[in-house]
Amino acid sequence: MKTIRLSRWLVGIAIASTLSLACSNRLRSYTQITLAPPASTNLDLETIEKAEAVLKERLTSLGVEAAEIISEEDTSTLIVRLPAEVDAEAIADVFANTGQLSLRLQKPETEAELAENIEALQRLLVEQDTLKQTDNLAEANALQPQIDQTRAKIVELYEPSELTGDLVSDAQAVLMSGFNTWEITVWFNEEGAERFAEKTKAIAGTGRTIGIFLDNVLLSTPIVGVDYAKTGILGGQAVISGNFTAEAAKALEAQLKSGALPIELEPVDIAVVPPVEEPISSDE
Repeated sequence: MKTIRLSRWLVGIAIASTLSLACSNRLRSYTQITLAPPASTNLDLETIEKAEAVLKERLTSLGVEAAEIISEEDTSTLIVRLPAEVDAEAIADVFANTGQLSLRLQKPETEAELAENIEALQRLLVEQDTLKQTDNLAEANALQPQIDQTRAKIVELYEPSELTGDLVSDAQAVLMSGFNTWEITVWFNEEGAERFAEKTKAIAGTGRTIGIFLDNVLLSTPIVGVDYAKTGILGGQAVISGNFTAEAAKALEAQLKSGALPIELEPVDIAVVPPVEEPISSDE
């Protein structure tokens, strides 16, 4: 099967390492993440069940065992309980992304504008990261509106697309041979493979890019060579490669394998719950 190698740009995903835990019990402390949809949005039973299934799949892909997911339909929240050893903030970041992948064709005559916006976005992200590392969190957060606006401008430079993560059948993060970076292989189902071939055929040899987006955040901008102008890339397999750490690659794999969440969920609270003491029994 033919593959398209996608050099990663601007991935807005970072996840600290998590631990795979075989067991837990009620005597051990745990961390509780409370997730809620946007204000005035209610979770019905069907949406809750779909969201639970996606979250469970993401936890499994990240190697987190002995976790609990509790739904509270009357308060429109989901509660995730994790063993205390797991990095809850990193997991919350993965849960906060809806995780909808989309492949979109760049609009004609937008090359200069795209390059300008990508450069501006890179500069803002580097500046924000530097501020965070030096504990200037207020200044770092103040840059977020500019980052969001620049990302929105980039989205406008691409056509809408029906080739989304709903058509992904599997994904796997793999360490690149001979390199200390990771890549993610994506397999589309039959319908997705057909659409992938159509899109790569349409863009082949034009010099324009296919934009790979996750929740409207640009991941990469591959160019398809003229060799594929007649048939497009067949086989329904794509490789997202680049400067991924193991943790970032695993996080993206988890999101792609689980599919998109049916609703946006925001972590509104992360709290450590101390161990429950068992009553001491006396032998008579």
